[in-house]
Amino acid sequence: MIRPELSNWRVQGPTLGKIGLNALVHEWALRNGGINGAVLSDKPVIDRLTTKSCSDVRQQAIEALQISDLAAGLAF
Repeated sequence: MIRPELSNWRVQGPTLGKIGLNALVHEWALRNGGINGAVLSDKPVIDRLTTKSCSDVRQQAIEALQISDLAAGLAF
């Protein structure tokens, strides 16, 4: 779900990109059993999962959003 958004985040910049990241993570959590609460209580789970399944995409997202890790970009 992140890969198609990378170019948008690069163009939009980190402020709008982080809004997009939050929306994407909420949608992903809803699609995966409504685990939004679990993600809220353990934001680094997003980094653990993306490191394991798509580390290159994760790194590109971190660079586009200018954050230290994906959890740092989550506001919810």
